[in-house]
Amino acid sequence: MVFINDAWNNTGDIVVYSNYHKYWLDKERTQKNPLFDVFSGKILDLKEGKESAVEYFYNLIDAEIRKEVTICVVPSSNMERKESGIGKLGEKLAQNGRVNKVYFLIREKSISKLATGGARDKQIHMESIGTVEEMEIKGDIVLLMDDVTTTGNSLYACRDILLARGAGKVEMFALGKAI
Repeated sequence: MVFINDAWNNTGDIVVYSNYHKYWLDKERTQKNPLFDVFSGKILDLKEGKESAVEYFYNLIDAEIRKEVTICVVPSSNMERKESGIGKLGEKLAQNGRVNKVYFLIREKSISKLATGGARDKQIHMESIGTVEEMEIKGDIVLLMDDVTTTGNSLYACRDILLARGAGKVEMFALGKAI
């Protein structure tokens, strides 16, 4: 069991906290989205690694996650970017009685950023994500986190990688679902 709310456990799917509305409606960035809201703005702040956003999301979800679980996050699409806002959130959650394996998953080959039109198929992630060899995950009960999910393929790929490396169970969680 990963979540306090039993309805969130063992779904086999991604648990999503809320909807995410992108800021721009078009690639040219001329049309602002009228549905863009405070929650979506906080996700953008988290993507930038702002401490206020880390604190905001920590306060929202800390009480939803059981102690003793292992925290992992989906790595950035850029292999050079070793830390992320979702990673900072994961580290803060881990400090409160959970196991910190936040950066167990690593991007070994950069891919085009998904938000700007990069391919979203699962195989791209499977071929570009590896793990930290010195770290063990065997038997761990893992909460795998991402900031925003659209197709879910990055989360599904990371889940499969974790299970292949011996994780005992993996529950997937995204702060927002792009709609």
